[in-house]
Amino acid sequence: SPTTGTHLPSATQIVWNWNTVADATGYKWNTINDYGSASDMGTATTNNQTGLTCNTAYTSYAWAYNGCGNSIPVSLSKTTSSDPPAAPTAGTHVPLPTQITWNWNTVPNATGYKWSTANIYAGATDMGTTTTMTETGLTCNTAYTRYVWAYCNCGSSTPVTLLQTSSACSFTCGSSITDSRDNKVYTTVQIGTQCWFKENLNIGTMINGSGNQTNNSTIEKYCYNDLESNCNIYGGLYQWAEMVQYLNGATNTSAWNPVPTGNVTGICPTGWHIPTDAEWTTVTAFLGGTSVAGGKMKSTGTIQAGTGLWNTPNTGATNESGFTAVPPGGRYDNGSFFYVGNYGNWWSSSDDSPNSAWDRYVYYYNGSVFSSSYSKTNGFSVRCLRDL
Repeated sequence: SPTTGTHLPSATQIVWNWNTVADATGYKWNTINDYGSASDMGTATTNNQTGLTCNTAYTSYAWAYNGCGNSIPVSLSKTTSSDPPAAPTAGTHVPLPTQITWNWNTVPNATGYKWSTANIYAGATDMGTTTTMTETGLTCNTAYTRYVWAYCNCGSSTPVTLLQTSSACSFTCGSSITDSRDNKVYTTVQIGTQCWFKENLNIGTMINGSGNQTNNSTIEKYCYNDLESNCNIYGGLYQWAEMVQYLNGATNTSAWNPVPTGNVTGICPTGWHIPTDAEWTTVTAFLGGTSVAGGKMKSTGTIQAGTGLWNTPNTGATNESGFTAVPPGGRYDNGSFFYVGNYGNWWSSSDDSPNSAWDRYVYYYNGSVFSSSYSKTNGFSVRCLRDL
């Protein structure tokens, strides 16, 4: 007859072991003392019995045999562990704009799993043996935290924390977008085939107009007369190199090389870009040409009448395009500010020389849009254009 070996229990299984017997050609194993229905183990001296109950005593039997017959059985006894299962580990979740399919990995010895939106085991949803949960009715582009426990008859594990952000919201031009970098909200407008911000960009940390913006991993902006409140009204003012985020080694006094063929995101949010000179031409052409486009782009009203941000007379202003141009003025390359209430200037991503780049501007005494090349060290406004 074999002799008992060292058995290896866990909460839901036992690895039974017995010792070899001289002259035996094989072994049989059974959960009851019945040689006839026993499982033939061949020459193996071990068997893994699964699907057991934790903290429970079990007995099984093993026989040695050869061509002359079989031995009397050895009785094998062991109690399963009373330990609860280990915590699950997070799987790969699948996000959509309004739902997330949560996934976690199986745990040895677990007989089931529970899932919850809160770190509270009581009341958690019993998932049985399923290791996935599809949660619907969520908000797009939002971070969520969920919890999963493994359990067996002996208790439950500590929870695994599942983290996932739902995917980006589907976008329709005319709706608002939230810049995830600072949570500022911008409205948008469709003009012809293009989708534009209706406000000037206002991202970054204000620095005084007396200094140049620098490539220091922080987006920097000027606010008219060094007052943050003016950025809140008119948006920020940016030097050209800061605006393109020093693409291809660009500085305020050197050209980028080579000029990129794709969109230049620069300081715009993901999915938006700095308009090229050609894209500015597209919008002004759609609005009837440069001689009338300025009036169709300018916000209406005047400071003097208490109805707007422009100085009188705000010639030709109808804002029928919805572009809603305001007059932030700008920052000269010598560090002084100029003409708030009179001018609105916007950079393009297209440079004209190592020291200058193209912009568009409108002003209070004319209904036209003008194109000019200015020093890159000036501080102008930025409008973002939707990527196609």
